[in-house]
Amino acid sequence: MSLFKNIIILLTLISFFSCAPTTIEKTKPIEKAPEKFEEIEIVEEKEEEIEKVVTTKKPSKPEDKIIDFNNIDKIIVFLSDDEILTSLFYDVFIKEIDNFPDIKKIEFIYSIDEIQNSINNSLIIGPTNSKDLFDLPNKLGENTFTISLSNDFSVMNKYADNEIIFVFSSPYQHVEILGDYINSSNSLGVLYKQNEYGLKLFEYFKDTYPLKYIKSSPFGDSAVDLELSVKLMGNLNTYDNIIIFDDTFSYKDLVGYLATEDGTYPLDRTFLIDNFLEQRKNLENYYKPINRTFLKNIDLTSMDEPHREFFFKISVKISLTIANQILRNNFLPSAIDHEDFGRLPLENMMINYPVIFD
Repeated sequence: MSLFKNIIILLTLISFFSCAPTTIEKTKPIEKAPEKFEEIEIVEEKEEEIEKVVTTKKPSKPEDKIIDFNNIDKIIVFLSDDEILTSLFYDVFIKEIDNFPDIKKIEFIYSIDEIQNSINNSLIIGPTNSKDLFDLPNKLGENTFTISLSNDFSVMNKYADNEIIFVFSSPYQHVEILGDYINSSNSLGVLYKQNEYGLKLFEYFKDTYPLKYIKSSPFGDSAVDLELSVKLMGNLNTYDNIIIFDDTFSYKDLVGYLATEDGTYPLDRTFLIDNFLEQRKNLENYYKPINRTFLKNIDLTSMDEPHREFFFKISVKISLTIANQILRNNFLPSAIDHEDFGRLPLENMMINYPVIFD
């Protein structure tokens, strides 16, 4: 009986589910994202990144300082870490110091790391290293004046016009004097050594003569580099003058490539700025037509002493002369007298040496 009852219940359930409507849960198919969807998202992200960028203004050249030479009570000689120049400085210092009675107290510094506190009320001679000269303003406080023994005029933007004077013969001055020799030139080709010296002087030259400068090319040391550099200048005959910046001896190989099938570019229309690199008396005859920096009243061709050492010693004596006059008169002199060069004006933050191109 119970079996019969179970069969009836089972048939009833089957009949119930067969009559109920079937329910199917459909899932909406995933739509393909628009092709430009990702691009739109990226653009929005980029815009957010751009908004986060903070623009910084390029630091401007410092304004003139208030300098009271009456209150300067110390002289600091900053020689940098250079064995040759340091020994040369001492040679001049020991020989000449008795001629400068107003220079009585001197403190010597050989590394910028020695300067722990801000320098105040001091007259600084040096440094001899351009890197130290670049970093020195961070150490300067109130009432300081610097007589630079470096010839790197490019760091001038770190100093106020009235707080520094360059006494070493500077190639930047040679670039300015060059203007007297290229007055009638309308097109200039510039070849510059591919190093810090060449690049800095080229940039300064370009800023000094923007209307005359036409085309330039850097050069290296290898024959392939030298030849390619000259070829990139194009037709050399289109240039009224060619200017070369080189503090090495590479220029000698370079001028060899100034010769083409049509002829050799006239070396007497070529100007070389090398900051007195080599002895003039040892210069080969082939290179003598090149116009290069000389000095009035000084015969460099008969000099036995290396030129760079000669000019450094001169700059040391000149720096002592300027320091002595500042301490004696409490103001910066407009010119000084030198036994060999005569009257030397202090112009444009530099000693105006009687430089000529010959």
